[in-house]
Amino acid sequence: MKRSDKEKLFFLALAALWGGLIFYLSSIPNLSSGLPSMYDFVLRKMAHVTVFMVFTYLVASSLAKENRKYLLFVIIVGVLYAFVDELHQTGVVNRHGSPMDIVIDSFGVYLGVRIYQYKPPKKLLKKIFKPSFGK
Repeated sequence: MKRSDKEKLFFLALAALWGGLIFYLSSIPNLSSGLPSMYDFVLRKMAHVTVFMVFTYLVASSLAKENRKYLLFVIIVGVLYAFVDELHQTGVVNRHGSPMDIVIDSFGVYLGVRIYQYKPPKKLLKKIFKPSFGK
């Protein structure tokens, strides 16, 4: 297996695990931080942006870059997963799905794509794994 294929597989596995984490967190009936309500609200919305930013970065890093439209596919996957996540929350006690949360998650998707464009995973992998990755 080529090094680039190992990298794609590595990021695909991370994206699947991260997506699982999002699904798990969405299954928890009450994610209140215990902070005053306005602070709790802001913290939870920042968490929405952050988890979808990371998810999108990982998905983008797992794809072949030969196709120029792959980032459009990444955006579609991210927004679709945001929709599925909110739909899933409608079946969880004390939770509800919100169209506004899909918009907030989509902002995280946008940030994930922009960060990916600015800081592709090659630079990240070199810092994490040094020369031993892919041997």
